[in-house]
Parts: sequence; structure tokens; C-alpha cells
Amino acid sequence: MMLVLTASMAISAPISVVDGSGHRVELQQPARRVVALAPDIVENLYAVGSGDRIVGRVSYSDYPDAARSIPLVGDYQRFNTETILSLRPDLVIAWFEGNPQAQLRTLEGFGLKVVRLSSKRIQSIPDNLRLLGQLTGNDAQAQVQASAFEARLRALKPEAGAVPTLFYQLWDNPLLTVSDDALIGEAIGFCGARNPFGDRPEAAPQVSLEAVLAVAPDLIVSTDEVGGGWQERWESWSVLPAVRNGALYSLHADLIHRPTPRFLDGVQALCEAVVDVRQRMKR
Repeated sequence: MMLVLTASMAISAPISVVDGSGHRVELQQPARRVVALAPDIVENLYAVGSGDRIVGRVSYSDYPDAARSIPLVGDYQRFNTETILSLRPDLVIAWFEGNPQAQLRTLEGFGLKVVRLSSKRIQSIPDNLRLLGQLTGNDAQAQVQASAFEARLRALKPEAGAVPTLFYQLWDNPLLTVSDDALIGEAIGFCGARNPFGDRPEAAPQVSLEAVLAVAPDLIVSTDEVGGGWQERWESWSVLPAVRNGALYSLHADLIHRPTPRFLDGVQALCEAVVDVRQRMKR
């Protein structure tokens, strides 16, 4: 009888976490009905074994395939409060840097628990996996996933060498890139390249064509999200070392833009591009 009582108390022990915004959030028990307000949050919940807890998602939450059948509540910038309330969630998990804070406060005003996750650093990925496991009672699987991520990240670190200048084209029109105050910006440094716009205060600064020509990147990296033809548009600027060396690389956007375990696939491709350019610079 005492053993049963002890187990019951352990299962119902309150959960207290400090989220990515620095706020403490407490749950009386692991969340069973979760609304996830970013595609990476959905993916990470599945990764820690809690995909079956998700009752609402935002658009583009399409991985794994099972996520596509979860009811939509809007997109990450504008979600429907009434729809979320109708799903009776015991937890809403939000993207601190992306979801509108006013709408999140509205949800809290209706009595919903809201946890905000930050995803600006590579280390935030395993940290968030552990946090999601804690919130949903799947600590063990979350720990396995987080530790595997950290081990693979260490293994991906390339050897030191020449430091090429890498221009990351986040978007085409307007021409957007990333600063070091962004997940991709950190990945550029991790792979041993220099981000010429790393010191910009915005996470996704707009730059001019003239500014890119002035920094003379050794390689230009973009994604399939930008669409076809971006490489051909750069090829007319033969003054660029990246163009002369044929160093225009396209990555899969979901792998390099989403802070999930798959992000390391994107980092690996990015590091391979940097290593390739180092070899080309020797010729």
C-alpha cells in the first residue's frame, strides 16, 4: 500500500521550470493536451515521445508526417484564440522570438499555462528537448535525444583551417542575411567560416547588393526556400570569389532553419561546404 502511494505521489509531483523568457511556469502534473505554436516545437515533441499529446499546431508543422493530421490553430504569427481555447489544452508551448507576445498574454489571461522556448543558440536545442521531456513526463527519452544531439555536434566540429567569408542568403527580395545573434549565424562560426554581417544588431538584417560585393564572400549559401534561380542571379557577378570558384551552395531549409535534432543535418552540410571551399582556395 505504501509503495502504491509513493508511486502515485511521484507521478503527480508538481513540475516547475524556467522557460526561455526567464519566467517560472508550474504544472501540477505532466501536460496531456498541448498546443504547439511553432513547427520546431511540434517536431521536438515527437522527438521526445510526446507527439500524441499535441492537440493543436500552427501551419507548416509538417514533420513527422503524423503531425499533418493535428488540428490547425493558425500560423506562428497569428493564431486563433477561440480555437485554442476550444481544444482545452493544459499547456501552450510558444516560440519566444517569433510568436506575438500580446497574443500569448491573452491566452494567459484566459488562464492557460504558456511556456516560451528560445531557439537562438545551438545549445538551446538539447536544452529545449530536455525541457519538453520534463513538461510532458518523458524525461528519459528526452535525455537520450538531447545527449545524442550533443555528442553528434561535438563530432561534427571541423578541423581548424583557413577561415573563408560566408554570405548566407536568407531571402532574395529583399536581400536578407543573418547576424551572429541567430541560430544560423552561430552555425557559420561553428563550421569555421566568417559571417561578414555577424555584428549587425538584427537577427535577419537586410543588406544591399553593393554591401555583398564589398565583402567579397568566398562562398554563398542559401536554401530551397528562396526558390530556383538564385545561383544563376549571382553568377553574373564574376568579381565575387564565390562565383569564380563555383562556391554557391543550396541547403534544405527545414534542416538549417528549424531548431530540432535534424538541424545537425543542416550543420553537417554547411560544414562540408566550408571544407570544400577551403580546398578550392588552395588551388
